[in-house]
Amino acid sequence: MKKIILLLFGFMLGLATPASASDEDFLKSLEGNWSGGGPVRMTAASKPVNVSCTLVGDAGSETISLHGNCRAMLVFSTRLGAELKVSQGRYAGSYVGSPRGTADLAGRRSGRTLELALQWPGHPEASMTLSSPSENRMILTTVEKHPETGQPVETARLELKRD
Repeated sequence: MKKIILLLFGFMLGLATPASASDEDFLKSLEGNWSGGGPVRMTAASKPVNVSCTLVGDAGSETISLHGNCRAMLVFSTRLGAELKVSQGRYAGSYVGSPRGTADLAGRRSGRTLELALQWPGHPEASMTLSSPSENRMILTTVEKHPETGQPVETARLELKRD
């Protein structure tokens, strides 16, 4: 479960150029204290486990920093940390600390949704969606291919509300 939770927050640093006003607005919409949770799978082939999470988002004009933790079954807890940067309409970031290593993530925003390709060293590519469908709501979703069928499987869906 730890690697999937960490996978949710995998980002790679991008090049520094000014963000557009709409990119800045999107990043600012992720600022603040967040709490919530949802189902997470340790692997695409495993059964989901519900987790509860808290995050703090700190945004600049070109960056967002998300830090917090997630818990499952009152006995498992993991610290999370991620950085995301926008440059010329492209988002990129990194997360360091997972047993899988550093995850690279890059993609683009469409409206209030960020679609990212996620790459862990030595693992098939996955995807992550970060959306802010309203001012006080954030949804993080990851999808990986099932190892046997190759079909896409939602490995995490965290729904968070601003505190």
